[in-house]
Amino acid sequence: MADKSQNKNSRMKNIDPRKLAILLEVVKEAEGKSMDKVLPIIMNANKKMQEESLSFSKDESEYMMELLSKNMSPKDRAQIEMMKKMMSMTRK
Repeated sequence: MADKSQNKNSRMKNIDPRKLAILLEVVKEAEGKSMDKVLPIIMNANKKMQEESLSFSKDESEYMMELLSKNMSPKDRAQIEMMKKMMSMTRK
């Protein structure tokens, strides 16, 4: 079975360096914060992405949410799951 860190590396291997920088910035800035503090960070990142004519793929978005929710409370993780569902509905 593949190691999780190996899976993470393969998931991010081909990402545009500009998108990777934004993703890592969001994760770093959101670390240890509750969902109500994380949402504005995500919204700012989205605005920055739009300004640079970039967008995250479904896999990149899922990976970011996975990273963001890693150390969150169960309540905040439930909110992340709800947001992921909403995001998937808007992409259909």
